[in-house]
Amino acid sequence: MICCVTGNRPEKFPFERIENDFKYISYLSCLYDAMDDLMNNGCTYYISGMARGADMDFADAVVSHKFNDNEIILEAAFPYFIDFSKSDKSLKKWEILSDCDYINFISPYYSKGCMQKRNKYMVDKADIVLAIWNGRKEGGTWNTIKYARSKGKMIRYIILNENGAEYFWSIKD
Repeated sequence: MICCVTGNRPEKFPFERIENDFKYISYLSCLYDAMDDLMNNGCTYYISGMARGADMDFADAVVSHKFNDNEIILEAAFPYFIDFSKSDKSLKKWEILSDCDYINFISPYYSKGCMQKRNKYMVDKADIVLAIWNGRKEGGTWNTIKYARSKGKMIRYIILNENGAEYFWSIKD
């Protein structure tokens, strides 16, 4: 089975992403619990859009699990072509990219709507969508959740809140 992630960027988290803070630890715990659950339910292929925040956290969790299970595959799905030789991307992204099995550029260049095109690609390819979401019904994460629902995809949620995070199989609006 294939799982993709959609999620908020750091500035949309309802808490600070500080390494030893309880709220951040709660979130990471939910993320690793979700990974264990997904693996136990047969997911072996994971897709991350590689954006800052939830996407990168998810990719990092997949990489951590890859070291324990050689069957896991990680795909990086970028919305448009990035020339990494000219990129000043974070060291963390470079480290994760070196552990990706596939790097996919959805569009050859940046254009309006390329992020949404990437998100649709991931949802269309996935059996399960992991939504790491602050609960706000706006923006790219919300649009991706709505698209996944319209396609009848199974969605698992990590709901970000002021106390940290909670993991759900499904929620009602």
